[in-house]
Amino acid sequence: MPDTATTPPSTAVLGFDEIADRLVPGDPQVSPDGRHVAFTVAKANHTGDGIERAIWLSRDRGAATRFTGGKATNESPRWSPDSTQILFVANRDDTEKQALYLLPIAGGEAQRLGDLDGDLSDPAWSPDGSTIAVLRTDPETEDEKKRKEAKDDPVVHEEDVKRVRLWLVDAATGAARQLTFGDVSVWDYAWTPDSGHLAVITTEIHVVNEMFRKQSLWLVPATGGLRTHLADFQDGVRSPVVRERNGERVVAVVAGERVEDPATGIWTVPLTGGAKANVTKGFQGTYYTLAADPADATMVFASVVEGTRQRIYRVSVETGAMTAATPANVVTRGSLAGGPTVSADGRTIAFGWSAMDTPVEIHVADLGHDATALTEFGKDFIGRLQPAELVTWESEGGVTIEGLLVRPKDVPDGVRVPLIVEIHGGPQWQWEDRIMLDWHDWAQMLASRGYAVLLPNPRGGTGRGSEFEKLLFGDVGGGEAQDVITGAQAMVERGIADPDRLGIGGWSWGGYLTAWCITQTDIFKAAVMGAGVANLISDHGAGDIAEANMTMYPGHPWTHWDLYAKGSPVRYATNVVTPTLIVHGENDIRVHPSQGQEYYRALKEVGVPVQFVRYPREGHGFRERAHQVDLMKRIVAWYEKYIPVKE
Repeated sequence: MPDTATTPPSTAVLGFDEIADRLVPGDPQVSPDGRHVAFTVAKANHTGDGIERAIWLSRDRGAATRFTGGKATNESPRWSPDSTQILFVANRDDTEKQALYLLPIAGGEAQRLGDLDGDLSDPAWSPDGSTIAVLRTDPETEDEKKRKEAKDDPVVHEEDVKRVRLWLVDAATGAARQLTFGDVSVWDYAWTPDSGHLAVITTEIHVVNEMFRKQSLWLVPATGGLRTHLADFQDGVRSPVVRERNGERVVAVVAGERVEDPATGIWTVPLTGGAKANVTKGFQGTYYTLAADPADATMVFASVVEGTRQRIYRVSVETGAMTAATPANVVTRGSLAGGPTVSADGRTIAFGWSAMDTPVEIHVADLGHDATALTEFGKDFIGRLQPAELVTWESEGGVTIEGLLVRPKDVPDGVRVPLIVEIHGGPQWQWEDRIMLDWHDWAQMLASRGYAVLLPNPRGGTGRGSEFEKLLFGDVGGGEAQDVITGAQAMVERGIADPDRLGIGGWSWGGYLTAWCITQTDIFKAAVMGAGVANLISDHGAGDIAEANMTMYPGHPWTHWDLYAKGSPVRYATNVVTPTLIVHGENDIRVHPSQGQEYYRALKEVGVPVQFVRYPREGHGFRERAHQVDLMKRIVAWYEKYIPVKE
């Protein structure tokens, strides 16, 4: 198998090692006084020798430098309200346990705050600075530890699940107390402006499937006591902030409404009780996160996807009116890649930004002014990456489909090139004009080796409003597959792609559509099915998000068996002639590895060239560096074997 891992950075071909080891900044946090920005930096592979994640700091908009030392994993930097110190979560004393630390920006050593430890996440200061909230997963009991050591440790599915609790920690003394108890597990929360309560999003147990069944919004007193139920949601409510609407204090959240209005928007719920309301109904895009606007209690900053771009808006929680807030010097290309966070006066924002040919960098900007890049982690890739072109085509039923096209460098006009169609996961997701340079997103890796890459956003995906998402309901494997196939054909018709050198691939739902499309057409000469579904019926029982199928089907497979079978690739395996590489993590609970094995066995019996590679310890996403590098090598080698770049 070809190995370009040692390719020097000066060449056009992107080496597998440099892709895996590039540094990626994230979680940008502007200080309340607007002067500084803290953020995390990690290797793209999330592992490796030494440091996994460190905190960096830009002071007064100067070049960022590393702020935390050692080999610990440091994450979730959060500024104190007076901008003098940074709170963060780290595993410094025990690689298996995390604790809270405080580090003054004036210098000195990080000091541990209190004795609370374990699996900690999502810390947040109270507005008055007296208290820190943090999520903590229930630890193993002594009895559970003893039973595990004795190998007397059966697990009751979806019953022996650890819940996540909300804890409060005194910022001065470190004294900690648990705030939520009983049959609720916390996914997200927000302080009220007076620091007296917290709005909390929960499910009964902490499994992803519950997020598609019922999530509840509560108001919990910071002093402890009974929680007040405010509303129930389905389909992943998130990003709560406490605001005012029509003179009444409300919780604003990002949420959708199952099949009726699936595109996520801003919903509000009164703190005193009352009906929830969608204040952005009809918007032709998708909301992702919210941040309170300190300058106006009726406004939020929001990250919003429209088509293939993610941008920043200020949005009224009263009317849904949107005001563009993305700095002018980045708004015309690229996408948001983290944030925004906002200074205490509402005038300064910090965020991550990238484009197809530009790796993620952290930026800061005053509203109405251009953004300043504070980092240059992608400098070794500048000039070696290819830009994205927005392309559209008409698909089945007259539906206009959007996609991004990445071409190899220096191809003369009129010269056809091999084309790989890479399909995104989800299906409620979208490709954006952002960097695609890792084991999961192959566009730059393939383009540097002479392939054009088409990134289609088929029907059912996000970023184009509810009506576009609803086109998938009851038609799994139907119109969305035609969106992919007609996209490849459109690139052929436009003289871009060689019709005899077309490939297809994708991860998760992209793996499913890959497996499905090669049962519907023989135009593809090679396929890569990554962590994909082969049998929609068995996947419904084996995966961890069965309830998500209710966004695509009118019921479960035991009441709609034929409908699920109709869209299952394994049922039509005898149609396949495309050589197929199947890759899967052995510990994948989102799409069980038996899905890959089912498809492998079917294609093997049919006589199609097929290879099935399982990766120990990996879940739905790959974390181990050696596995990521091996996966990239195999993908490239598979396409080069069946779709040569040079005829």
